[in-house]
Amino acid sequence: MGVIKRQGLKTILVNYVGVAIGALSVLFIYPLNDELYGFAQWVYSTIILLAPLASFGISSVVLKFYPVFKSKVDKANHGFLNLILLIFSASYLVFLICWFAFKPFLLQGFEYLNMDGSAIVKHEWYLLALVYLLVAVMTATNHSANHLRIVVPNIVHQLGFKLLIPLIVLMSTLINITEQHMAFYILLFYGLVLLILTIYLKSIGALHFGKIKRPSNEFSFKSIFYFGGFSSLNSLGSSLAFRLDTIMIPFLENMLSNGYYNKIAFMSNTLEMPYRAINQIAAPIISKAWNDNDISELKTVYRKSSTNLFLVGAALFTLIWYVLDDLIAISIDPNSFPFARDIFLFLALGKLFDMLTSVNSQIIIYSKSYKYNLAFLLILGVSNIFLNYYLIRTLEYGIVGAAMATALSLFIFNFAKLVFIYFKFGLHPFSVSTLKTLLLLGLLILVYFYFPEIEVAIFALILKGIFVTLVFSLVTYYWNISKDINDTILNLISRLKSKWS
Repeated sequence: MGVIKRQGLKTILVNYVGVAIGALSVLFIYPLNDELYGFAQWVYSTIILLAPLASFGISSVVLKFYPVFKSKVDKANHGFLNLILLIFSASYLVFLICWFAFKPFLLQGFEYLNMDGSAIVKHEWYLLALVYLLVAVMTATNHSANHLRIVVPNIVHQLGFKLLIPLIVLMSTLINITEQHMAFYILLFYGLVLLILTIYLKSIGALHFGKIKRPSNEFSFKSIFYFGGFSSLNSLGSSLAFRLDTIMIPFLENMLSNGYYNKIAFMSNTLEMPYRAINQIAAPIISKAWNDNDISELKTVYRKSSTNLFLVGAALFTLIWYVLDDLIAISIDPNSFPFARDIFLFLALGKLFDMLTSVNSQIIIYSKSYKYNLAFLLILGVSNIFLNYYLIRTLEYGIVGAAMATALSLFIFNFAKLVFIYFKFGLHPFSVSTLKTLLLLGLLILVYFYFPEIEVAIFALILKGIFVTLVFSLVTYYWNISKDINDTILNLISRLKSKWS
């Protein structure tokens, strides 16, 4: 857990710099052009959905099979990167053929369901190019994680994207920027990110090419294609489950509604920033643990990740719940946040349960039973399509219905994985710390309803923020909910003392 904690904490810090940028953008920039912002989020979610179809699970293959191909004597690791490039090139070509073959049927489906699919036709070539670049960036990022380096890729990709979109929205107030322009700027960004990551991999000695060779006599290349296929379908199901709301809202409502929705979704997404960081660095650790059949390491990673993620997630949920109305009040346009508290509640509860169950996806995906994850995801993905359509269009719940569908999907998906892991591997993420966090969360939510009203929004924001932060920090430390977090606090205090002594 030492490596996970160090790299995870650095990445969390980078991510929360991004959160600060995103928060300022949500409050003071995106309301200037919610429609353009909604389009940018639709583009990103769409390419995330299409990426598994174009990649044959190559970004997961990089993590799964690098320990197998890694060699102390062969600098090129038996031509591992050459193999990755070959598989990706072939899969993307097949994707393009299938896209143009099935596109007419896709558009007919939109017409039959009375959904507006014109955005796909209008921005088709940008989407196809972005899918290629996104997969390449994700693959480069995961190969960097193989070398236990995730901070720089996150700065370049995640933080860079959070700077790009508000900059373009700000520019739209000065010059005319269309959806076509936005798509073009995103394309340029991903091209630049790929170039930078390639240079970075070279600098850390992770970019070596050579003749493709079998790493051992027992190894079969079929296992790569078998795993890649299942991984691709897993990622597709995951996108259908967790990104379908942002994709379907423009089809069923409009881009403006998508902009409204995604501003609140951003607030709920801040909860899962630690989740992304821990998952990135935990994935190669879990892969190696399964390769070594080290169940003890898996148990440690599973429980500690759950403890830390759920604690941080609960603290962030409580903080945002307290100050949400005040944040909206100080924004540049409070009227551009319709149904904010309802949307946040549903999305945040779904993400909290996701954090509680922590690295369950990685435990299944990198085990010999990885194919079972496919069943969970595909059933959930298809169900989520109907849930979104039913709640948004049929029941006319609009963007609140999209949040409800996403929350329900997250709960069903993670509960199914939780039960499977327990009965299959005898592992679960819960501990006494889980109960302590639940009690602390429940207590603070109860206090919220009796918290005195403060008329001036900025003062309310500051006082509520200080109150929640102090209570959570002090109770967490003195109740010893997380040893990792306590150790981090003690190390920080020790460094400050030594610096000032």
